[in-house]
Amino acid sequence: MKLNKNDINVFLTLWIKNDPELWAELRHIEIKILIDRIINEYSFIELAGKYDTTEKNTKVIFKRILDKIERYISKEVAFHLKNISLKLEYPQKKPFEVYEIFLN
Repeated sequence: MKLNKNDINVFLTLWIKNDPELWAELRHIEIKILIDRIINEYSFIELAGKYDTTEKNTKVIFKRILDKIERYISKEVAFHLKNISLKLEYPQKKPFEVYEIFLN
């Protein structure tokens, strides 16, 4: 069974929008940034443009959001959100190395 990315995004969106612990710890704008980064896959440059700030400031804000999640919600959740963010920032071009072998 293959998971559809849209199904995962719907689940993550529902979790983010309906988790009372998350809403107790994060402000509304932080939740919007989290959704834009993780679900909508905005780059930090796009986030900076949307929220009228710099790319560096956006990265700092996102790191603080993840730190709050790690501290107050769950270390495991923060770990996986960081991994998703890293995969968005540095997409993997090839799933594995390709070697050419010449047979004579």
